[in-house]
Amino acid sequence: MESIPGFYLLYVLVGCVLALLAIWSRRRLGVRHVAIGMLLALALTSYSALIDLLGRPLPFRYADVDELTGDAVVLAASIDEGIAIYLWLRMPDQRQPAYYRMAWNQEAAVSLKKALERSYRDNSTVMMNPNYETSLEIGKEPLFYILPPERLPLKPPPEIFEYRRPGNPI
Repeated sequence: MESIPGFYLLYVLVGCVLALLAIWSRRRLGVRHVAIGMLLALALTSYSALIDLLGRPLPFRYADVDELTGDAVVLAASIDEGIAIYLWLRMPDQRQPAYYRMAWNQEAAVSLKKALERSYRDNSTVMMNPNYETSLEIGKEPLFYILPPERLPLKPPPEIFEYRRPGNPI
């Protein structure tokens, strides 16, 4: 998502080159004005389309889950029953979170709901295993799970108290 302004600038640059070609060609003045107007319309509509796209969730199949080394942190989630599961994820190798839309899956929705309830109860973090595949293995991590709660600090060792009888030389 950080490369969209670069693509937009390239797009506008190509549009400017086409408009310059239309202006410097040997056409009537009306055709040149139409070329400049079309360039402005092209730049404004493409910019507004990009701004609109930035607020929409990406389909989860566009996430680069094959290249991930770890599990993603689920920052927020919304379940729209029968339609989709909306997730705000922080991928392990990226600093910025991203907004994704998963296709509706009953098993994933139940797993997410249980993980969210347990994380609220235990004050923990919900994680997502993006490379999850349904299998019959019992020990495999589910699609959504929570991290174990942080361990409390250990108690300091007790001070050794030694009783000495008054008047005892030892």
